[in-house]
Amino acid sequence: LFDLSTERVETLYANMLRSTKSEDAGLEVDVYSTEAIMEALRQGLHRCGLPRLENHVLEKIMKVVCPDDTPNLGIAEFEAILSRLKLAQLLSGVCRLPLDKDNLCGRRVVLGQLVVQSSAHNSETLVVVDYGMQDKYIQDIRKAKQREFFFGHRKRPRFDADLPLVRWIHMNGLDLTLLLALTVKYGLHPLCVEDVIEQCPSKLDRTGGGHYFAAIEQLCLVNAPDGREPVRVHGRHVAMFCSGPPLFDTLVTVTEPDHNEKEDWPGEPVRDTVGAGDAWVARLRQRLASPHSRLRERRADFLMYQIIDLSADELVKVTKAYTTRLTSLEGQPHITVAGLTPEWLNEVSLVELQLQVVARRLKGLQRLIRRVIEDPDLLPFLTGYVSDVKDHIDEAHEDAMYLLEKCKAILEENERSVDEHQRKARERTADGLNARVFALTVATAMFSPMHFMCGVYGMNFVYAGGPSIPELLWPHGYVCFWVLILSYLGGSSCFAIWYWRRLKCKAEEDLRRIGEGNRNCPAGTRWASSAAHPPRLPPNASGGASPAASSIADATPVASGRGFGASAGLGGGGFGGLGGIGGVPPLQYSGETRRGALLLQTSGETRPTSGEARSPSPAP
Repeated sequence: LFDLSTERVETLYANMLRSTKSEDAGLEVDVYSTEAIMEALRQGLHRCGLPRLENHVLEKIMKVVCPDDTPNLGIAEFEAILSRLKLAQLLSGVCRLPLDKDNLCGRRVVLGQLVVQSSAHNSETLVVVDYGMQDKYIQDIRKAKQREFFFGHRKRPRFDADLPLVRWIHMNGLDLTLLLALTVKYGLHPLCVEDVIEQCPSKLDRTGGGHYFAAIEQLCLVNAPDGREPVRVHGRHVAMFCSGPPLFDTLVTVTEPDHNEKEDWPGEPVRDTVGAGDAWVARLRQRLASPHSRLRERRADFLMYQIIDLSADELVKVTKAYTTRLTSLEGQPHITVAGLTPEWLNEVSLVELQLQVVARRLKGLQRLIRRVIEDPDLLPFLTGYVSDVKDHIDEAHEDAMYLLEKCKAILEENERSVDEHQRKARERTADGLNARVFALTVATAMFSPMHFMCGVYGMNFVYAGGPSIPELLWPHGYVCFWVLILSYLGGSSCFAIWYWRRLKCKAEEDLRRIGEGNRNCPAGTRWASSAAHPPRLPPNASGGASPAASSIADATPVASGRGFGASAGLGGGGFGGLGGIGGVPPLQYSGETRRGALLLQTSGETRPTSGEARSPSPAP
């Protein structure tokens, strides 16, 4: 009903001509009777949802559009009649809208009356800016002036040689009546109008007649990007209708809150109910206020580019804010005895999900910029500017992807830190338990002989009226028993202390030798050999390899690239899971696994398998 695009008007006009020819088949092509033209006009207007007009009404309309009293009706006159009648039908309120004005038949989340009452430029106001190099006119079209605006024309330039003034019409918030009125007045394509209502993703289309339609999913930063608090953004949807070449004289923009933000944005979205996300509108008006600005010298396509540029700048600000916030989160203490702090973990996980949405919005802008570059009518005048915007969008997209990987790395690293913390806690618990078990075992071993002696001398066997054990009849047997027990207890205690200290010194010596081996090994080298450099074993008395060394080398498994303990327990020289061969610290690898790598220590000399001489070290 409101499709007055070029293709639609041409189709309606062609149908009207066919009906006129059928009635006046005997006349020439360009000459028809007035009655036939009026009847065809009546039928054509009725097909567009208008009531059947009486003859006197049609005569008045024909006198206005055809002042020379010629019965011919061209396509321009037909389009003028149709658009004026449809505008009158819309603005008078007698036309029933195809959708519910409040929620658009469930397609839109109702934000309440706060959107209309608290906004400085509410949805009932159109901001119209007519500008050129010499002139600039700004007017707010409120409800009382809507009829004058829709049925009027823009002002002429100061000089006749100048191009027509560029008109920028901005609607803050979606008003279905005004949107349909703009559709009728400027012949907007119905599919593009439907994209405005549905809030389509970011894209650029070229409609019939060579005009352009662009949609941008904006993300605007709400709080300060200092990293002290979580990043908060709100979504806006910007739709643009730009007239095509060669004039590029009209741009219509419609902005409103993103009604899919609640479902699309992770976490609690920030609703922009006052139009704070339209700060770019004020910036453009400031630029237009300067008489020598580049914006005043260019046409509507450059104004469309400026809006794309400002939208890209907002997304760049959002990515920088996330960079600052993640840096701040990394410096916060977040690992406790119980694990990661829940608030810290939840925020990092939420940032990861939000960055995915940011990356998707940037991907949509990249598609839009590619369409601008591919268009032959836009690129010649905007080559350098579009390349600059493309670089900014690509950089922001790379930053968003880097931050995504950074979030994953932070979560994985902290999970590993928590696992390591829990492992060490379990090791400490196990070490304490092992120490207690060791103490109980030593005490049991020390007291077992005493229990045996007590059991032996406590037996009550008698013979000939006396005890069978002769020591029980000694005069000082009791004293001798305690002297023996105390002597044994003191000797076993001294032995246990000596053995414990020996094990402790052994462990410290092994750790010290491991540290010295790491310090002596130069950076970037390995104590390992590849298949091209087999290990050299010390010769025995007969000139061959040492049998013990050969047997150890054959029994050594391939070490993993992760750590030390692949050959733990061979030779009994290991300590704490870091065992080596014959007390020698195991090999260190910095990545890949090398088969046959072996560090031998024989005759008090350490020999690296690569054949290079190293300083001697004492044998264990």
